[in-house]
Amino acid sequence: MYNQTFLLSSVSVRTEIHLLIMLLISIISPLMVGCNNKLDHSKLVFEKQNILADSSMDNMEWNINVDNAWARPTKADMMSAAYFKLENYGSVPDSLIRVSSNSSKDVQIHLSYLNDGIMVMEEQPFVPIQPTEQIFFEPGGYHIMIIQPINDMNVGDSISFLLHFNSGKLIEKTIQVGNPDL
Repeated sequence: MYNQTFLLSSVSVRTEIHLLIMLLISIISPLMVGCNNKLDHSKLVFEKQNILADSSMDNMEWNINVDNAWARPTKADMMSAAYFKLENYGSVPDSLIRVSSNSSKDVQIHLSYLNDGIMVMEEQPFVPIQPTEQIFFEPGGYHIMIIQPINDMNVGDSISFLLHFNSGKLIEKTIQVGNPDL
């Protein structure tokens, strides 16, 4: 009888351990998948808000321009920011989803805003732009963070950017370092 009790208790312990492991796996797996699918989740949000370009709109006019672009001067490996006006002259909505540059190791889309009297800056996964809309990338609002410039960025220098849109369209832009309004 003692052997039967021991067998039952050891089976019970093993079953409890297996159930505990299965519970942990069921909790951790969605978290890991969620972390790896951040952009997919963002795309679902875009689609629900109907702000991404739709491939069925290929026959419609796509015409997005970048004007008045400039970047703040800085030293190599010191952060800077780029500003411009993004304007959609076309009939198709789209979203700026990424910016790249061969002049920096890391470039990100950011938004600065006041939150309870404190200026906050957050990386943005996208910036939607509707037909006939203008979006100003300017100090205190949307801007492109140049995280780690490879070289010094002096007034009068030029740097190149590549703006990536959800529609697959690209805009290559060379901009001047230094505010042209000063």
